[in-house]
Amino acid sequence: MATDGSYELSTQQGDDRTVTLAIRGRIEIGNAQTLLSDIVKRVPSQARQVVLDLSGVEYFDSGGGAVLIGLRQRLVQTGAELRIARSTAAIDGFLSLVDEQALLAPPPPPAPPAGLTHRIGAETLEVLSDFRSLVVFTGELVLGLGEAVRNPWRMRWRETWLYMERTGLDGVPIVSLISFLMGLITAFQAAVQLTQFGADIYVANLVGLSIVRELGPLMTAIIAAGRSGAAFAAEIGTMKVSEEVDALTTMGLDRTRFLVTPKVVALLVMLPCLTVCADLVGILGGLTVATVGLGLPAQVYLRQTRLALSVWDISSGLIKSVAFAMLIAGVGCLRGFEARGGAESVGRITTSAIVASIFLIIVADAIFTVVFHYW
Repeated sequence: MATDGSYELSTQQGDDRTVTLAIRGRIEIGNAQTLLSDIVKRVPSQARQVVLDLSGVEYFDSGGGAVLIGLRQRLVQTGAELRIARSTAAIDGFLSLVDEQALLAPPPPPAPPAGLTHRIGAETLEVLSDFRSLVVFTGELVLGLGEAVRNPWRMRWRETWLYMERTGLDGVPIVSLISFLMGLITAFQAAVQLTQFGADIYVANLVGLSIVRELGPLMTAIIAAGRSGAAFAAEIGTMKVSEEVDALTTMGLDRTRFLVTPKVVALLVMLPCLTVCADLVGILGGLTVATVGLGLPAQVYLRQTRLALSVWDISSGLIKSVAFAMLIAGVGCLRGFEARGGAESVGRITTSAIVASIFLIIVADAIFTVVFHYW
């Protein structure tokens, strides 16, 4: 008899090359390796059958299962077999849950590397799937906005006001700061060249046109993509992975009307407002440089700015901002619905929403610039 304090092991040698081992006490992860070594030492090489008596085992966990599997594997290599003569109901129940063949099966061979044709086909299918999702989402969004126009009382105005506050009012400080610095930088860069020709007053023209037509809408849209677009994607993505979106669909509720339309309407209203704020603060940045650095009177600078700007200059910037708002809100919500899995997926689609929004904003701005040039 042998013992390590947690188990007792006794051996009985039979005449027909059969060895009977009786185990008492605990068989657990902590003593599994020691017990297996003791059993192997007590089994002679000529034995053809090992009989285990587990009726005295008080505790049996996954370590005990590992002992039995390891012992059976060793005996098979020597041509012997393992038989459990007596055990408890708890041990029998535990062993019935273990798929020994699956545990001992060799790992499947690694998949061969995909060829060029396979990769091209997979990428093509992924692009087509993304395009299909984009078309479906665009259709749902158009129907949702049409429903909001036809039946405005069915609009979720409480959520819309909340998103207008988050995307508009909360973004005023950062938009104002960035626009003021852009006006400041543009005025400095213009002054470097124009002062050489005594044309300081035209700093107002350059700053006004640059801010109102280009920098104001563009910088405001990029800031909104980082704030609002990412927030839309993260919010819907979190609801998607927690199956709240599926619950809405199961209850027969329109996910676009509940989740997308309030966000899109809020950004369509607030992004032009932020653009007007950016235009005014950007011109103020140019005015600061003109009055402090160039010595121009403020009323002269503002009068020159008013003469340089037309209604179309301001309108073209606002038209851009409306298109940018649709892109930012649409891409953010679409990426949110594409979330799969857990938190890692939400982080990935949030980053993807920001990158895709900024890319589409730049592309749309280039198209607007060409169209407005030949308008």
